[in-house]
Amino acid sequence: MLNSTFAGDKFSKKLIEKGLPTKRKLKLSPFRLAIIDLGTNSVRVDVYRINGKRVLRTYRRKIMIRLGDDVFKTGRLSPEGMKRAMKAFLGFKRLFREMRVDRVAAFGTSALRSASNTKEFLAELNKRTGVQIKVISGRDEGKLIAYGIISNMPAPKSYYALIDIGGGSTEVSLCLGKKVVSGYSFKLGANRLQQMFLQTIPPNFKKGELHPVLALRQHLKTELYPLALFVKKHPISFAIGSSGTIRTIGKILKKIGLAGQPILRAELSALVAEMQVMRRKQLKSIPGLEANRVDLILPGAILLEEILYAIKSSRLAVTDLALRDGILLKELESRFTG
Repeated sequence: MLNSTFAGDKFSKKLIEKGLPTKRKLKLSPFRLAIIDLGTNSVRVDVYRINGKRVLRTYRRKIMIRLGDDVFKTGRLSPEGMKRAMKAFLGFKRLFREMRVDRVAAFGTSALRSASNTKEFLAELNKRTGVQIKVISGRDEGKLIAYGIISNMPAPKSYYALIDIGGGSTEVSLCLGKKVVSGYSFKLGANRLQQMFLQTIPPNFKKGELHPVLALRQHLKTELYPLALFVKKHPISFAIGSSGTIRTIGKILKKIGLAGQPILRAELSALVAEMQVMRRKQLKSIPGLEANRVDLILPGAILLEEILYAIKSSRLAVTDLALRDGILLKELESRFTG
């Protein structure tokens, strides 16, 4: 039976030695690796000290820079979002110098995939900080997320789903054992859906128009239909969720006296029904909800609810593992296998 909790910040010596065999014996000097995930809502950074096959995380931070604000309406990164990102990366530059980081592996996701001025922004970022960011496809993002989670769990004998809800996209991997059978990257994220559908807090209903929440749900049902088709042939036995949105939902449910881990779909639906009529001040008073997620929690929760309906799952285990963990394993493979 799979446990619903995973140790997202622990990479055991046993895992690394078994999962990352070397082609030859290498005498590797201590090495410091920084991993950056530049997303639509936040930038996350981890620093690891690697000594032989021993891996120790020495630093972790998340900054909500909201790089993707307005990008899904205008098609461009905003001056404010780029300024916040630049400030964060200048801080990382100083940090990496102090920590004597040897290598920086930096990846960008949905907002950078969508903006027309990404190339210019990344060139300026590289010029001022020395950090070169690789923008990865949604498909590759999903693969890395799945790899990071699957490598740190037992091999289930039944089908299961991995769900990662970001600010601009959502990656869903449908798996069997240690293999991803079918992977999807949907242009559905909490920030994107807020910009395109809900827009105001609470969503504003206009006479003669479909209520924004209903319009959003119709859109999600259409976009998520491939998941429903898959589970008709291959029913899943459980689902695992990653990302800040999902962890925040779990935290809220736990704070208000419900399960939270796992997230129960019925409890999630009740939470959505309450939040969709709340004003900003009321949302800010919800236990466990950070102020900088107030406008993103409703679209993210509705999206998660619709995914659980599509895959016919009544519950969702929450993991701390995410994109950075898949990147870390790939970096270790490259280093250990020469």
